[in-house]
Amino acid sequence: MATRFIVGCGTVTRDEKGRFLLVRQMGGYWKGQWIFPGGKLELGETLEQCARREFKEETGCDINIKRQIGAYTSYDPHTELEKQVVLIYFLGNGLIGNPSAGEGVTDTGWFTLAEIETMAKNGQTPELILKVAKAAIK
Repeated sequence: MATRFIVGCGTVTRDEKGRFLLVRQMGGYWKGQWIFPGGKLELGETLEQCARREFKEETGCDINIKRQIGAYTSYDPHTELEKQVVLIYFLGNGLIGNPSAGEGVTDTGWFTLAEIETMAKNGQTPELILKVAKAAIK
């Protein structure tokens, strides 16, 4: 079986109440789940450019990248090709605009860490998203 690696970037942002912005995925491996805005790195992009572009595509908003939170891996055995995804998450600030569902998402919402913990237990968000949220507030 063939193996491929994909690099993805995501952006974590919080509002003045400390809530996290999540988007509900329209399709793909995390279909229907709430995740941080993000997507695949395109040829010639820096990681930060990818994070900003994907954030804009999925929420309609611009964002500044403050710092990298961490790098994580995710393995997807449910595809024709074995796929290992490397996900780099950034902390964003200076949100410009009001988030609304954009490319590849059905909804946007603001959630507290406690709500994300409950969503992870109920299968509404991947455990990875909870892990990244906790890392973002350290």
